[in-house]
Amino acid sequence: MSIFQSIVLGLVQGLTEFIPVSSSGHLLIVPALFGWGAQSLAFDTTLHLGTSLALVVYFYNDLKDIVLSFLSDGTKLIFSKKLSFSDNTLLGFKLILGSIPALLLGFLFNDYFENTFRAVSWTILFLFLGSILMFFAEYLMGTCKDSKKISFYKAISIGLFQSLALFPGFSRSGATISGGVLLGLSKESAARFSFLLSLPIILSAGIYQLLSINFSEFVNLELLFGLVSSFLSGLFAIRFLLGFLKSNKLYPFIIYRILLVLFLLLYKIY
Repeated sequence: MSIFQSIVLGLVQGLTEFIPVSSSGHLLIVPALFGWGAQSLAFDTTLHLGTSLALVVYFYNDLKDIVLSFLSDGTKLIFSKKLSFSDNTLLGFKLILGSIPALLLGFLFNDYFENTFRAVSWTILFLFLGSILMFFAEYLMGTCKDSKKISFYKAISIGLFQSLALFPGFSRSGATISGGVLLGLSKESAARFSFLLSLPIILSAGIYQLLSINFSEFVNLELLFGLVSSFLSGLFAIRFLLGFLKSNKLYPFIIYRILLVLFLLLYKIY
């Protein structure tokens, strides 16, 4: 792999991990279109670590508040025996609860999904199905109660939507934002919760892959460029999408996905 390829794939990973167009789908499509071949597990892991770092940096204050609240409320519970939790502690519990479906399904069936659906033809199908989900979420938003409140029920439900990201093409952010909107959240609130909810999943995927890799594989310049480009593009994508969803609809992403489906169908035919 050349440095140019590593930068391009890092940019693809960082942008599409958070913008609802599917990172796993694009990481299958781009190498296939340019004949680059599949990237190594070490490189894939590096890109996940880059986007994880982008999440940690962007949401540092949120994550810090959650951790400090956990420690504070835990201390009070031990010494005063009072079962009382702050909003940040409750948010932490909701993120843990919402992460369980995707973590459990990924742990049990990751190899099955990797071996069964890792092809452009499957990506085309799931890009289309994910687009339908996003369309209905946007179309029905006017009939849903617009709210910023995330209950435990909504957290686990959004976590179930996140599990759809196991199918390449669905898009983790697209599925979770759509799920949040269908459950009555504003798009911006759904997106913020979606990004925080994705951190345990992306980190877990990176750590799981690390356990299967010889660390000598990480000592090369291509991985460094991939890490930096996925980190920087990830930061940009998070900031862009949160700002975009304040006053815009999901339709531009849906249109892009449908055009991509049509392009890939023509590519497969010819």
